[in-house]
Amino acid sequence: MEVDLCFVMDCTGSMGSYIEGVKNSIKKVVDYMANMEPAIRIRIGFCGYRDHCDGSNRLQIFDFTNSPENFKNSLSGVSASGGGDTPEDVLGGLDAAVSRMTWRNDIRVLLHIGDCPPHGRRFTYTD
Repeated sequence: MEVDLCFVMDCTGSMGSYIEGVKNSIKKVVDYMANMEPAIRIRIGFCGYRDHCDGSNRLQIFDFTNSPENFKNSLSGVSASGGGDTPEDVLGGLDAAVSRMTWRNDIRVLLHIGDCPPHGRRFTYTD
């Protein structure tokens, strides 16, 4: 079985007290998936998002890799910063994960991790 697994994560300042725990949990999921029996061939990717005001730091994308170690090394460099208001660019992060990453396998899993709603009156009262 071949699986593409993408983690989409809020990397704004509000995640500051949670981000190390989240990264450790992601690493545990990756290790578990990589060591499953019968073997699953897994490609792992990451799309961290912040908010519209964060300019070139708005997205942090690690395209899919077959190497859990390379993925975990890249993930270690992710930090919480930016934002500035309650809603974040959740939809921009999801869109980037779907449209800017090289999905290949028929089984595609996207896990979203965040602590704030997206922009838009439909989702939050502050816009």
